[in-house]
Amino acid sequence: MKIIKLLFFQGLVITFLLAGLNVFAADQSLCHSGAKISLYNNGSLQACQLKNDYDVNSIQCKSNNLITFYNNGSLESCVLAKSTSVGMIKCQQNGLISFFIDGNLKSYMKPEN
Repeated sequence: MKIIKLLFFQGLVITFLLAGLNVFAADQSLCHSGAKISLYNNGSLQACQLKNDYDVNSIQCKSNNLITFYNNGSLESCVLAKSTSVGMIKCQQNGLISFFIDGNLKSYMKPEN
C-alpha cells in the first residue's frame, strides 16, 4: 500500500510540474504587432521580433530583434540589450546569446577587451 501511495504522489507531482511549465511561457503580446510570429503546435510562442526589451531569468533581450523559445516556454536565444554575466561568463551587449533547453548557456559573444 505504501508503494501505491508513493507512486500516486510522484505521479501527482510530475503532473503539476509539467502543467506548470506553460505558466511561465511567453505570449504573443511581447511581439511587434504585424510581425511574423511562429508558434509551436501546442500554441506556445516559438519566435518573433520583440516590440520592447524583454527580461527573462535575469537576461534582458533587446527590442526589435528576434527572440526564440523552446516548446516548454524557456528562452532559447535572443540579442542582449545590455552586457550581462551568466555565472562567471561575461556576455557582450548586442551579442546573440543562446541556451540549451535545461537553461545552461549554449553560446554567447565575449565582450571586446
